[in-house]
Amino acid sequence: MLSSLLASYILHRRALGEDKLILQLLLPEVGRISAVVRKRTGKQRVSLQPFQAYSIQLTGRSELKTISRIEELAPAFNLQGKVLFSAMYINELICRIWPNDLASDQLFNLYQHSLEQLTGVTDLTEQLEPCLRQFEFELLIELGIAIDWAYDYSGQAISCHQHYQWLSEQGFVPAKTGWLGQHLLNIAAKEWADPDTRRCAKQISRILLAPLLGSKPLASKALFN
Repeated sequence: MLSSLLASYILHRRALGEDKLILQLLLPEVGRISAVVRKRTGKQRVSLQPFQAYSIQLTGRSELKTISRIEELAPAFNLQGKVLFSAMYINELICRIWPNDLASDQLFNLYQHSLEQLTGVTDLTEQLEPCLRQFEFELLIELGIAIDWAYDYSGQAISCHQHYQWLSEQGFVPAKTGWLGQHLLNIAAKEWADPDTRRCAKQISRILLAPLLGSKPLASKALFN
């Protein structure tokens, strides 16, 4: 089976013998797939780096495809320091929790938009974490785990002065301690200036991602330390 040319990003790569690589790829509508590519040398060499769009052609009917053609489609995103580590975290997150060959209409665009946002980050305190939180929450929605920031588990509107906790498969539940409703409403409105709102979003994200990630730590998190 020979596909037409497809846009793609490389999420991860590892060696297969001396002259091949296994790539984890993200494709529009297709989602995440695994594919083998032969290393090239000389004038045929292609960098095969993350955070750069490629145009590829795939062959094969098995779960592990073969890349018969690969070309650079656009320049790589310019990411450095903690912004680069954040992009690596996004790549690892997709590889860890997105099922292989699970199609998605939005994941590719969401990923590309997040890279564009990271490229524009100038304030690591107020801009970087919101980029990551928005990606995480949108990724969870794509996986069918929706979060209603405006209403609690019983359908009552979130109150800015009430505290809430999260119950799996139910949603936010009023409580004596927990996250302030105003912070939940800020997240819904994408208003990230308040550090307590950013802290709240990070805590909720960790709770929701934990069952999907399991006990194995994320390698990219170690880079921030």
